Amino acid sequence: MRTLLIRSLSFPALAILAFSGSASAQDKAPALLSTLEVQQLVKRAEPGDNARLAAHFTALADRYAAEAKRHTSMSQSYAGNANRNIGTGMSAHCKQLAELNTQSATTLRELVTFHQKLAAGAAATPPAAGSRFEGGAGARTPTDQELNAMAAKAGTPADHRALEEYFLTLAKRDTTEADQHVATANIYRGTRMAQAAVHHDRMASLARESAKEATAAAGMHKQLAGIAK
Repeated sequence: MRTLLIRSLSFPALAILAFSGSASAQDKAPALLSTLEVQQLVKRAEPGDNARLAAHFTALADRYAAEAKRHTSMSQSYAGNANRNIGTGMSAHCKQLAELNTQSATTLRELVTFHQKLAAGAAATPPAAGSRFEGGAGARTPTDQELNAMAAKAGTPADHRALEEYFLTLAKRDTTEADQHVATANIYRGTRMAQAAVHHDRMASLARESAKEATAAAGMHKQLAGIAK
């Protein structure tokens, strides 16, 4: 199943280039949790869980802040490019990326405060824009070992809900991949490269089958979450 997750990932090229540089180093930080861990801790919400989430969101906020600084610097560099068409356009793109990174860092700092208060037993109101990060946005992809460990010990509602979210995400990505293969097949169909259309039709079929299996797995964990103690 882990292989399916890797195979089905599809992100805009610019987003990969913009985020991969710092993510590779920061993902090794002990405080940075996996998507499964974030979802599990958010749903369980015990004091110790909130303390771990506060540390995770602190590390993630630092990463987004570093991205904002990098994109601001790139925006200034592009502005000085002799090619005015490239310089103006790319400078604006990098400036916008920096603003988005800063907004994310601000939201994450608010989440840190929110979970620190919960860890201390105090009342707290979650930030309005924090739900996507509590759902696992920005967290690292779980390793094979983590997925296997979660599958082996899943018994609480929080465990099953976290795994449900994992399989739903997998199903969504596989469905997107299938749609992309269908679109590509339609481009090749009726041309001299019609054989390529057959290939992409086959890939679309495999991706949809993967999405079907992942959806079924998510449904099983949803049921188990409802009866688990």
